[in-house]
Amino acid sequence: MQQANSADIFYFDARRGVQSAFNDIFENKTLKTFTTDNIYQFLRYAREVSPEVMIFNLSGADRQTAITVQSFKQEMFGDFPIIVMYSQNDSFEPNPRVAHYLSMPLDYHRLSDIIESYSFGAKKHQILLLDRFSSQSDKLHEWLAARNISYFEVHNIDAAARYLHKNQPYAVWIEYAPEFISARHTLPHQRIFYVDRHQDIAEIQKFLS
Repeated sequence: MQQANSADIFYFDARRGVQSAFNDIFENKTLKTFTTDNIYQFLRYAREVSPEVMIFNLSGADRQTAITVQSFKQEMFGDFPIIVMYSQNDSFEPNPRVAHYLSMPLDYHRLSDIIESYSFGAKKHQILLLDRFSSQSDKLHEWLAARNISYFEVHNIDAAARYLHKNQPYAVWIEYAPEFISARHTLPHQRIFYVDRHQDIAEIQKFLS
């Protein structure tokens, strides 16, 4: 375990065995990680350190820990991008402070892409997609996947701004939703479009030309 005051990534996991595996994934990427299964230790260090990303694996957490973490109050976690890993059997209300939700079993390629985007930048995504979290597929996601269009999906404006600080996608697509209305005026990009994730894909396609 790295010292918290030198960590790029904060990682909480209620299961001890997974922590060493997580460290092994990133040891060759020059990223320092701080991992713990003690949520109170995590919260104490989070107030003192400025990591690039905070990650919570709640799939193995007890109910009280899950409730404590999922409040995600800004005074507890600041405005750092938060990634939550969850089990398909978990029931929860999406929190607007969470930037990414990843279901288990974990897609390590996607996790690496997210962390590298915030930590190193210069990723070659075509689209930054700012939308609300949904565990269900929709027309927009299916259309992007079918055409192998690379995109970085994020669920809050602060995390989208952090992404754009180090990355330059071709365009920014924002789901037309009340919580994202201000994003078009605050995000630093020249090609920003509102999209409806359930609308006719032919209408959305013009935003790639």
